[in-house]
Amino acid sequence: MSKQRFIQIESKNALLELLREGRDFERIYLASSAYRDEKTKEIVQLAEERKVPIIRVPKKTLMRRLRASTSESVVGMMFSQNHWSLDELFESIYKENKIPFFLILDSIKYTQNIAAVMRTAFAVGVNGIITHPSDVNLITDETIRISMGAAERIPLVEMNLFSAVKEIKKNGIKIFGVHMEGESYFDTDLRGPCAFVLGAEDVGISTGMLERVDQKISIPMREGIGSLNVSVSAGVLMYEKLRQEVSYSS
Repeated sequence: MSKQRFIQIESKNALLELLREGRDFERIYLASSAYRDEKTKEIVQLAEERKVPIIRVPKKTLMRRLRASTSESVVGMMFSQNHWSLDELFESIYKENKIPFFLILDSIKYTQNIAAVMRTAFAVGVNGIITHPSDVNLITDETIRISMGAAERIPLVEMNLFSAVKEIKKNGIKIFGVHMEGESYFDTDLRGPCAFVLGAEDVGISTGMLERVDQKISIPMREGIGSLNVSVSAGVLMYEKLRQEVSYSS
């Protein structure tokens, strides 16, 4: 996890979640005229406990720093180190006796969708998100804000997807491709170690990836609708897996 990205957190909710989790911040900017609501008070308290420098600045000065927000009064500055190798991730999962559960993002482009997927994945308990290496950072001010901090909290692996699929299969993990021609997820056993492959918003899963999945699954829809938003599809399937795991274990 050596790769670092310097990011600023422009969401009180995300900033608070990361502080509660014990993440390290370089500094926090606080508008001198900030309204001291409960969230702001807790942010200041946690930052002081962790000896994070709090820099009070005029509101106008803080506004010039904002990129994603237009009115935030608290901004946190931190180095992101959320960059894992697949081997590191497997080692962590097995050490903690967890069931491997991954998402593989095949060329999903829109930041809002990526962040929404990250947020739901973290809530459900996905072990990691795997994407193809890109010059564009997936962990940004915007993905942090939209995902409520999950973009920094759920392990991220950037590697060749074909190589990732090969390694995942070696570990006995079943790979499901989310595709409109697949079997209905109503009739699919999603329990146990698995990975969901989610395709790009416009073209879906690439042919090469589709050839490598173990099974294609779909979400039934009424006539006239070709597909759902990728973050919605991901949420439906992730929670169906969670439902099946809980139902069969109780």
